[in-house]
Amino acid sequence: MPAILTGMAGGQGGAPHATAGLGPDDIAELEALGSEPGYDVFLSAARALDGPVDECRCNIALAFHNTKRGVDSVLAREADVATLPGVELDELRALPLLAQALAFAALRVQRDMRASSFGSLFERAQHLRRKLLKTAEALAEASFLTAADVAASHGEGHRDVVGDCLGLVALFREHEAKLAGRSPVTPEDVNEVERVAEQLRALLAAPGEGRDSSNSPLLFEATETRDRFWTLLTRRHDVLWRCGAWLFGRDVDMHVPPLQSHHPLVRAVVPTSIERAPQQPQRRGESRPQGTVGTYAPESNVRSKVRFMVKVGFDFPSR
Repeated sequence: MPAILTGMAGGQGGAPHATAGLGPDDIAELEALGSEPGYDVFLSAARALDGPVDECRCNIALAFHNTKRGVDSVLAREADVATLPGVELDELRALPLLAQALAFAALRVQRDMRASSFGSLFERAQHLRRKLLKTAEALAEASFLTAADVAASHGEGHRDVVGDCLGLVALFREHEAKLAGRSPVTPEDVNEVERVAEQLRALLAAPGEGRDSSNSPLLFEATETRDRFWTLLTRRHDVLWRCGAWLFGRDVDMHVPPLQSHHPLVRAVVPTSIERAPQQPQRRGESRPQGTVGTYAPESNVRSKVRFMVKVGFDFPSR
């Protein structure tokens, strides 16, 4: 995947720009934030991740600041968090350092992108691959292609960019007549993808581009590592959010903001039917019945907490 950092609010999206095209201020911000010792600390955990790895398409500086704010909020009640099942306090405490390690990993991609003789070509190939793949998936949703055909046209991971591009070229050419007038991908686009993929394949085979007799250059390794750091951060931040959900309930995002949230989320309070109901004035000397509005109902509060724990996914310890 290409080296990408985007400025977004509230999640993935926004207008991406390649790391190779970052301005001096963007790079300086990452350099000030990045931590090589943190990179070394988390490298083995990032490499050992199981399951799919997410592409890093984020504003890393924003992720760092939101992570630090969330950690400060949650660990202000450390004694409460320590009682939650499956929560490692040390991992939560180290989350800001993990975000700094991600910044350093992104800078390595920046360095290798600039040093590589095929950096701009690689970036172009990635852009074209995404365009064809997203179009193919949309056409499959509309039943013009089958999901199996789309899945067979590309692989997983970062190391077969050329294969993905050529597989998608073959897919669009095979169904060219059926897709005519239905697809934003033109025959000229398909030809360009093929041309760029062939040029990239020639460069990947050039002597000196690989490491340990591999055709995969350093850029691939750096990009994969960066995305593993991002995936590790999102997974551990999810644990932090769950702790925040236990502590702060519906106001969790005010205290543990999403990684790409620019502003605190203000929740509009919608009154319940009971709260909307007109309240009868209380006569002097008359006590309210137990459990009515205005009294503290311990059992109801406990049930609410238990339901919330189930909703956010906590495992209850067996007795």
